[in-house]
Amino acid sequence: MTHTPLPNTPRAPVPAPTTTTTPTPSAVATLAGCGSAVTRSALSVIHHFTVSPDDIAIDSSGHLWVSAREAGQLIGLNPDGSGVTTTIVSGGPEGVAVAASAIYVAQQNINAIEEITPLRHEVVTLPNRTANAGIDGISVAATSQTLLVPDSPVGTLLEVSLSGPPDPRVIATHLGRPVAATAVPSGEIFVASESSPGLVRVTTAGTVMKIGGFTDLDEVVAYAGLLYVTELNRHDVVAIDPASGASRAVAVNLPAPQGLAVTANGILEIVDATTDTLYSLPTCGAR
Repeated sequence: MTHTPLPNTPRAPVPAPTTTTTPTPSAVATLAGCGSAVTRSALSVIHHFTVSPDDIAIDSSGHLWVSAREAGQLIGLNPDGSGVTTTIVSGGPEGVAVAASAIYVAQQNINAIEEITPLRHEVVTLPNRTANAGIDGISVAATSQTLLVPDSPVGTLLEVSLSGPPDPRVIATHLGRPVAATAVPSGEIFVASESSPGLVRVTTAGTVMKIGGFTDLDEVVAYAGLLYVTELNRHDVVAIDPASGASRAVAVNLPAPQGLAVTANGILEIVDATTDTLYSLPTCGAR
């Protein structure tokens, strides 16, 4: 495997996935549309895994792709949890992203990203000269032409091209331990970290702005104008108004909410690594 240098410049057989697209809800939701927080026992159960799951991504056909780091697997599921397929992935598979006809997986143990299908190959390996664990979550930028890669060990957010040379470009720095990122149509990016600053907005000009007072997040997704995050320290899923920073818990008492994704019609898919279960819950206003 080759190590790709990081220029510090600003941003200028499983079933094959289908093209992923950013959900385009018809209305903007508000926190007032969130119901009372749902306990784990009241969540809809989509699938019980036989291994400990981690992260999740959804393609535009609704197929679910779940990583299992300790088992070294990428698990494919139909939207209802049936049709399970598994692919062996080395290097500690964590984050999952789907773009065009390809699935990408972050390999935490070796701080790399591998394309799993249709052409299996290493996309990029990032140097990790720290004692910190490697890459956690990855996602696709709003244009679907680049991957957003929180380089967890060193606290930066990178952009890796999917249409040209995959030379990582630095978007933001000093992010604590960033573990997830999501882009919105405006081009802004929201980054979740397991440590301070917790949750930040990265503007198109590269300005980093803290949102709320979170300190131990694992995932962030956006839908209909709201953000949704998983809080590891409080064991819940929280809806956030990115404009005000106000928040409201929507699911509670989850032992280890490690994965979070949202379907095109506004259903949150929640992966819990302790109960080995995939749960679902409508987003605010989609009930």
